[in-house]
Amino acid sequence: MRDLAMLVLLLLTTPAWAATRCTTYEEKTLGRLQTLCDDGTRAVSTYHKTLSRWESTVTPPPGQTCTGHLNSRTRQVEVRCR
Repeated sequence: MRDLAMLVLLLLTTPAWAATRCTTYEEKTLGRLQTLCDDGTRAVSTYHKTLSRWESTVTPPPGQTCTGHLNSRTRQVEVRCR
């Protein structure tokens, strides 16, 4: 789970957000990880047992929209907000 937490943090970190701090914690009763950033960005990650993978939903900060795409080289999702 620690690796997933690091992945979520990487998803939320871009050069434009260099000063943004994020905290990830596990919600055991709900079976998910939640990442909250001081700019208002929030990510919720849950494990999908049928598909055997983690799925994350990122909510952008108020007044901003975010887009994401899969980097074919790193096989990680990159998220950018404006």
